[in-house]
Amino acid sequence: MNSIINDLLSKGKEGLWWDFKQKFHNNMAAMVHDILCMANVIHNGNRYIAFGISDSLEVVGLNDSDKKYTQADIITALRRLSFSEDNIPNIQLEFLQFNEAKLAILTIFNEPLKPYYLTKEYSYQGKSIRAGVVYSRTNDANTPLDSCANPIDVRTMWRERFGLNLKAPDRFSILLEDAKCWDYDGISQAFYSNDPDFTIEIGNVEHEGGNYWWQNLYFENTRQFDYHLKYKNRIIKTLPVVNYYNEGLTIPFPNIEFITYPEAQDGLNAEFYCEIYYYKKGTIEYSLFQHIRKSEVHCDTYQTLSTPITTQLKPPIIKLPFFIINSDSELNELSKKFMEKYHEFNSCKSDLMRKRYPDENYNRWDVEKVFSEWVFEKINPPSEFSISE
Repeated sequence: MNSIINDLLSKGKEGLWWDFKQKFHNNMAAMVHDILCMANVIHNGNRYIAFGISDSLEVVGLNDSDKKYTQADIITALRRLSFSEDNIPNIQLEFLQFNEAKLAILTIFNEPLKPYYLTKEYSYQGKSIRAGVVYSRTNDANTPLDSCANPIDVRTMWRERFGLNLKAPDRFSILLEDAKCWDYDGISQAFYSNDPDFTIEIGNVEHEGGNYWWQNLYFENTRQFDYHLKYKNRIIKTLPVVNYYNEGLTIPFPNIEFITYPEAQDGLNAEFYCEIYYYKKGTIEYSLFQHIRKSEVHCDTYQTLSTPITTQLKPPIIKLPFFIINSDSELNELSKKFMEKYHEFNSCKSDLMRKRYPDENYNRWDVEKVFSEWVFEKINPPSEFSISE
């Protein structure tokens, strides 16, 4: 965050997507107004409000006597308001030391959910945010409370919301997530009802089983086939999908991060593959994951986008210890944890395997399955897995 502060200060002024405040707002309505304006800015990137810096760009720091908010305070205030479609700006508040001054920086993340606006007026201490009004910024100035954003900007927000500003491959990700607007023929074809130029063609089963433990070690092997994503009958993207037919579980083939493996020349002399199976938010693979999961049920449940991944159609037998991550940095952190747990697992592997296989009749895939379920339970909050030391 220090580098972000330096970068913002180097601009020598306030701007469209960044602002400086000498101290926190005394009025929560003023804070919400600032957040709404920033969230609706037409800018391809995150937006920032730095507290403890004056309008003249002097780093004065936050005084202990000044009003302060926590991230929880702001999120709670936002959640109590009536946002259209319950789309609440995604924010993060961090405190930091900068040149011996205590600062805070509020990040308003860029998401394609604009325009953000209230459906019920919010008033507090003489300030009112009106229902149905879109607030934004022009240059370094907020839309006044008694006004509304530039109509051209509002139109741009709606175009972004519906992916109309994107090329076909990028727009496909957004449309996939709108699962209820896809019409399937019950066999292998589907089209997006709001724009039938976008279609899905499901290929034939190519093979059963595979190279990974989770394709072979449950009561049934996976079947693998392709989803062909098409625009005007031209293939935009082909994604492999796996299916447990009897279990009623279908997912896109996950991403795989190899931590170590027997052939790796990393000095670990691994006897089994240590791998992270995951989906990353913001990718077309994750959009297809959402699409398939949401299409299976009339109403989303806690199971739809949660892990471990299980069938939504009946009491599950198969529980896939896959991860859902937000960013590459999160994957890096997860990789570090996996390496730590890999060493921990090796120290107790014999006991864990003996509990699962008392006759000690197991192979490398069995070890990888036990490890994957064990490490998932260790890294995640308590789950329904029953493997323990």
